[in-house]
Amino acid sequence: MHMIPADPGVKRQLERIHTGQVIRLEGFLVDASRPGGWHRKTSMTRNDTGTGACELIYVESVEISPGQ
Repeated sequence: MHMIPADPGVKRQLERIHTGQVIRLEGFLVDASRPGGWHRKTSMTRNDTGTGACELIYVESVEISPGQ
């Protein structure tokens, strides 16, 4: 999964996540592009593998479970 933070606050929260923590993300699966032709298409299934199998998530909020 690749995360695109909605704002600087969400970016700070994403940067605080550590391996093993239980988190909840709210947002949207998105495709991304920029001038010059670069683009990434999000995966729409959980059982694909290889190139193009990543989900791109526009993250609007992050919740880290208490005690984590």
